[in-house]
Amino acid sequence: MTMMLCILLMQVPYPDQPDWESIDSDYSTGGALVDVDLDGSIDFVTGNGNDMDQDPNRVYYNLGDSLERVASWSSSDPGYNAHISVSDINYDGYPDLAVANYGDPYAFQYDKFYYNESGTYSASASWRPHDFDNSFACAFGDMDQDGDCDLAVACGEEYGGTPQRAKIYLNTTGLLDTLTSWESGLQSYFYDADWVDIDGDGDLDLALAGHHAPNVIYRNTDGMLETTTYWQSANSLGTLQMAFGDVDNDGDQDMVCANNAQTGGTSNCELYLNTGTTLAATPSWTSQSLQYYSCVALGDVDRDGDLDLAAGGWWESVKVFENDQGTYPTTPSWQWISIPSSHLVCENISFGDVDNTLPSTVQGEPHVVSPAHRTFYLENQWLISLDLVRSQADTLQRNEFCSSLADAWVSIGDILGQEETLWVDYTYSRDLDLIVTNWHASRGNFLFLNTMGSTVQEAADVEPCFTADFPNPNHGRFMVRSEIMDFHITVYDAIGRYVKHQTSKFVEIPLKGVYFMRIYSGTECVGTYKVVVVD
Repeated sequence: MTMMLCILLMQVPYPDQPDWESIDSDYSTGGALVDVDLDGSIDFVTGNGNDMDQDPNRVYYNLGDSLERVASWSSSDPGYNAHISVSDINYDGYPDLAVANYGDPYAFQYDKFYYNESGTYSASASWRPHDFDNSFACAFGDMDQDGDCDLAVACGEEYGGTPQRAKIYLNTTGLLDTLTSWESGLQSYFYDADWVDIDGDGDLDLALAGHHAPNVIYRNTDGMLETTTYWQSANSLGTLQMAFGDVDNDGDQDMVCANNAQTGGTSNCELYLNTGTTLAATPSWTSQSLQYYSCVALGDVDRDGDLDLAAGGWWESVKVFENDQGTYPTTPSWQWISIPSSHLVCENISFGDVDNTLPSTVQGEPHVVSPAHRTFYLENQWLISLDLVRSQADTLQRNEFCSSLADAWVSIGDILGQEETLWVDYTYSRDLDLIVTNWHASRGNFLFLNTMGSTVQEAADVEPCFTADFPNPNHGRFMVRSEIMDFHITVYDAIGRYVKHQTSKFVEIPLKGVYFMRIYSGTECVGTYKVVVVD
């Protein structure tokens, strides 16, 4: 029975046909699964128009465990809207909405921002920047480390031959500045932006996808991005989208990207592993080559403790590559294509528990922070809500921290006088449904429900597949090899003081000595081990 459970967990759990399709006639591009009205169920937000039509942006509300097919909210200011980002920027708990405005494709446009007004967005954009551009993507992140989210915008338009600079608008007490505080040293065709702590120093760096130009990362130093690149890829492919996560379970952030060959070059997906403080310049894995890959996302779809890769393309199938010990097969483990195939033009993939199959609450997850190291990643991703951050002395106010529900980082403002432990309460789900935005006016967006819900429920009383293996003694850096479900560990020193808690199987203990490591399957402790760290 135990062996059967392990085999079941390695299947990609999506059906051979979508479970839901929207029926609004849009050229959908941006997408996000987020609880817009704070009712405990995640809704679906889309940015629409791209370079084809002036469409409104929309919200498909979750009616309990399913999405409405016709959006209840549509913006009153249609445009050539592209990718989106959501975050609470004015400290009221509701996620606000930023939308990149691409153009038709050559005309410059103003990017947009909509405040969330107690569960629904303002009818028209609430903010207008001073300058306009061609932007395909935007991303909220805390550049200046003041505990609220700033907005990065990826700019440039290749069809019209207009390279542009990426830019950042700071958040000042809940309002986005209209003038930029930072612009990239490079002009390029930037088609995606992502915030990530790539060097593990406790702040957020900015990654930008370059279309037929290098992908680059600008490093954050003392709350300001450098103007010269910290990292760039050796290849200059047609990257349209990136995603970050710990693919090889070694404790740092790796990158996957989708490359598109519409205007030349090679179309594929790539994996760039993190070497500890930066990314390798060349990919460690490359998928099969197709014509029009356009989007990627990372998610543990089979609940085996590692990040699988979902990808899509223009007139290509939506597909999943299953993680195999930190790499992927060259051909997909699951895929679906519409009939006819021309009706599926994937632009974005999002993960989340739409049908509320497996929500879980975490209370008091500890994280050690300091004045110089104030950004950290939670042990679980795909958050439904971040409920509370508290210190030993008090509960933090909403203007003292910000977060990304999708990427599961938390950034603390400049409120710390010394190193201390913070405890975080949040709700997340490991049941990852997959939703795709579709740039095709005659078909809608598509949702695939994860079919593993009943399998996990039936297996609740099955003894876990547990073995643990790691070097002992060791030099403070080792991998715990285990097939356990819902793996996490807690480390204590020799006199019982708490050291760390983590879900990654890669363990780092910086000081030599004797430690005790407890290994858990869910909430059950399945083993305690003495660990000896030597020079």
